[in-house]
Amino acid sequence: MIIGVPKEIKNNENRVALTPSGAKELTRRGHRLYVQASAGVNSGFSDADYVAAGAEILPTIEDVYAAAEMIVKVKEPIEPEYGLVRSGQVVFTYFHFASSEALTHAMIRSGAVCCAYETVERADRSLPLLVPMSEVAGRMATQEGMYYLERPRGGKGKLLGGVPGVKPAKVLVIGAGVVGTAAARIAAGAGADVTICDISVPRLTYLADVMPRNVKTLMSNEYNIRQELRDTDLVIGSVLIPGAKAPKLVTRDMLWLMRPARCWSTWPSTRAAASRHRTPPPTRTRYTRSTASCTMPWPTSPAPCPIPPPWR
Repeated sequence: MIIGVPKEIKNNENRVALTPSGAKELTRRGHRLYVQASAGVNSGFSDADYVAAGAEILPTIEDVYAAAEMIVKVKEPIEPEYGLVRSGQVVFTYFHFASSEALTHAMIRSGAVCCAYETVERADRSLPLLVPMSEVAGRMATQEGMYYLERPRGGKGKLLGGVPGVKPAKVLVIGAGVVGTAAARIAAGAGADVTICDISVPRLTYLADVMPRNVKTLMSNEYNIRQELRDTDLVIGSVLIPGAKAPKLVTRDMLWLMRPARCWSTWPSTRAAASRHRTPPPTRTRYTRSTASCTMPWPTSPAPCPIPPPWR
């Protein structure tokens, strides 16, 4: 098969879909591989690395799409790429079709065979290609939350682990999948008082056995979430329904329950936002940037909101 690896052009996407080691495995098995020039530079791989692995370098993204029978990417094609995808071509990437009607229609019109990483399942319904990204997202959700709890960032100025004589911060993780588990583990390692909630009793039972003592499990329902929000310092949303948008578990009126300068961090897979609010309620409390909209880009490097929200 002729496989093409274009350079990612989505904003702030610095990853490359195939490493030189992966390229070596493909070429060793007889596949022909085209990599766009400088596709791997932002991930630390030079064109020479790919040439040494048996790949051929093409100068432009148009050349890669035109030559390849299968395109391997990290993120979904964006509008400048729609016209490059052709009928019968296989496109293998994270698509998240549920969040983008325009992308869905564009791919249907193209006639391409679209394989979404996030929907590849094992027999047990687990999502093996989503797990590595989810592990990254969960760890970074807590890391970003800690950052925005700092007073200079608009937070309360509270350390997750506290200090001698001061209680640790309280962290609520909504959703106990791969993302939530990773987030809870990092928060617990920092010494926080962590509560993780989910609707699956078997999952909560498992986590109660394997998590540190400062992680408590809680059945996920509206009543319990409302109670927890009253004194939680950091809320991490990590709910996922494969192939669809996640349920809206935190509504706008629930935000009133949170005290000033608390922080919200959600896993921003476009299918998995756990919060219903689009804009904050009229402010009698001061919300930090991450409370409402400054969640980390998934799963690339974190960055603060470029424009302060209007309600600050």
